[in-house]
Amino acid sequence: MRILLAAKTMGVGGLERIVVGLARELSARQHDVWVVSSGGNLVKDLERFARHVQAPLEPVGVAQSARIIRRVILEHHIDLVHSFSATASVAINLAFLKARGDGKARLVSSPMGLQNSPRELPVTTWLRNWLLIRGAEQVLVISPEIRRHLKAVGARDELLVDFNFVGLDVADFTRQPSDGPGVRREFGFPEDALVVSTIGALHPRKSHELFIDTAATVASTEPRARFLIVGDGDLRDDLEEYARGRKLQSRLAFTGNREDVARLLSATDVYVKPGVLEGFIGITVLEALSLGKPVVAFNTEDVKMALTDGETGLIVPAGDVAALADRILYLLRNPAVGKQLGQAGQQLVMEEFDFSVLARRLEDFYQDVLGRASRGNYATVQ
Repeated sequence: MRILLAAKTMGVGGLERIVVGLARELSARQHDVWVVSSGGNLVKDLERFARHVQAPLEPVGVAQSARIIRRVILEHHIDLVHSFSATASVAINLAFLKARGDGKARLVSSPMGLQNSPRELPVTTWLRNWLLIRGAEQVLVISPEIRRHLKAVGARDELLVDFNFVGLDVADFTRQPSDGPGVRREFGFPEDALVVSTIGALHPRKSHELFIDTAATVASTEPRARFLIVGDGDLRDDLEEYARGRKLQSRLAFTGNREDVARLLSATDVYVKPGVLEGFIGITVLEALSLGKPVVAFNTEDVKMALTDGETGLIVPAGDVAALADRILYLLRNPAVGKQLGQAGQQLVMEEFDFSVLARRLEDFYQDVLGRASRGNYATVQ
């Protein structure tokens, strides 16, 4: 197959890493893969096994992106286009409408989240989802909450396919015995520090302020507790000031973007997902589980795809900082429980979320789409 994956950016984020992982695995399975995006830090990794096409996938650049995508589809005889963003879907539909030639391409799409921030207007979320399903022959749905929202914008049941392709490279995500002591020394933490971490872009949708509030509560009770926020973004200055206001200067470190995520997670005693917005499971949750680390998260439909409370992790009511702090303290004081949860989560990730497994499923899905008789709302470049 000749496959074009379309993502808004190739920055360092969960969605982008999913696209890179899937592109690599599909290429390894002898498919020709192109990725169109507005660029980012992961382009260099991507270009080791797929071809990257730069396009300004922002609202103001949609027309130009459509011309670029149309050229790729026609010149390389693309069989199937998979869109991971609303902006990309708009550009792809414009490309289908305006192209002339003998090629034919099928379009599928995958909403990877809902709100961009807790303050996003419902109409904005509605419009993004509406744009994502336009022209798609099928829409891959990765969580029950996303399915509910897509139904609200008029998606028919036969259009929606429950399909998880969120995962990671389990074999490549490993730790070393020296990771724990080394990380503690790097950030000036005591040798016996109990490390609580979270990973994610410093963006409103990640709710890092809830992690900071939780850290302040935990720190007031457990003197050995130390905290890491791994990632960078526009909110860094604001969040650092907020942490200072909570008297966490010597207890909490902002690491910025890191390439040694496995090392930082290896030093972690408890991993926290503080997000309250629905979307997809979260790569970092899977990464923590793959290293056998216990995870505590707020109760969202998406996170329950990997976490079962009391079995593969602990779940607390959404936004309840006191409950989150309580569960973190429980795991810090009961490491045997954390080990048991982490081992169960590790087994789940190996069986259900490894990219090699997910790519085989996605390959079968693509082939099924291409194998159907031409009907319905498939997109034709003509």
